[in-house]
Amino acid sequence: MSSHTSIAVALGGLAAAVSLSLLVQLSGRADDAADTVSAVRRDGRSVSVLVDRAAGTGLGIGWDRPILNQGATSNASMAYLIMPTSTATGDLELTLVLADGAPATRDRPVNVAVGVTPVGSWTPGADGEETVRLRVPAAARPKSYELTLVLDLTGGRPGPTAPPPIRILKASTRVLPAA
Repeated sequence: MSSHTSIAVALGGLAAAVSLSLLVQLSGRADDAADTVSAVRRDGRSVSVLVDRAAGTGLGIGWDRPILNQGATSNASMAYLIMPTSTATGDLELTLVLADGAPATRDRPVNVAVGVTPVGSWTPGADGEETVRLRVPAAARPKSYELTLVLDLTGGRPGPTAPPPIRILKASTRVLPAA
């Protein structure tokens, strides 16, 4: 084999190794990034956030890093969601889609507030995906494109152990028509 052939074979092998390495890195990044489009605005009144793609947006403190197709899991007694919303005036309907696999026993409700204004509560079910809908009064809404939700997982009764986590797949807001 000539020296030119040996060099060509070595360079070909190096190019294959570099290509394989790049493919592995890009595959890992694709799993982490999943999708840069995490919020979808519809008809000027509704916004949906795909929480499993919300790395850097939508999740405040109190959440683990979201996992594609699995959502985000709370990791604290208080968890914050920062929801984009329409600036149209009126009350909002807040919809949270919780993933299945919730704790089998839950002795405390989840209380939800916007700032200091309570907007509702629910007790997560034992299993299966569930949808929670709460009404946010117009007076509680800031005059911006964001709504910061405070989820108190202690049910207002902090205990010696951490409350069971919740896992959210999707959250959406919709400005309700005037009554």
